[in-house]
Amino acid sequence: MIGINRYERLREQQLYEKKTYRVGAYCRVSTDKEDQANSFESQQRYFREYITRQPDWEIQEIFADEGTSGTSTKKRKAFNRMIDMARAGEINLIITKEISRFARNTLDSIYYTRELKRLGVGVIFLNDNINTMEPDAELRLTIMSSIAQEESRKTSEEVLI
Repeated sequence: MIGINRYERLREQQLYEKKTYRVGAYCRVSTDKEDQANSFESQQRYFREYITRQPDWEIQEIFADEGTSGTSTKKRKAFNRMIDMARAGEINLIITKEISRFARNTLDSIYYTRELKRLGVGVIFLNDNINTMEPDAELRLTIMSSIAQEESRKTSEEVLI
């Protein structure tokens, strides 16, 4: 009985405490052509404005990889720095435009979002309406990630033709 009361008190305390999110935003464009560069700048501006409109969010950093592919995380320096900051507890929420900006590889998407969730760090994919802290997020993320991966594969084949 004592354990239940302690749990109930902890739950009430969490509900009443105002949580401040230390937010990192991630954006990426795969080429550095001029039209992509404009998109890159507008993504960063959008995230700054979006985060400042949220009353309990504090912007920590906008992580931006320009001219890099989303099919692998190895060469994406800003992405890896963002993950390291999440591991260090410096950010506790990540937002990104859509799954294909985060990763075009299903395994990477699932691997990183699972790790981040274990650390208490949520990832919000704005256009896909997915928050990894929600119960059905992983199923939806898996489906959408496989679509993004297939689109990337088709794009690569078209370039080779």
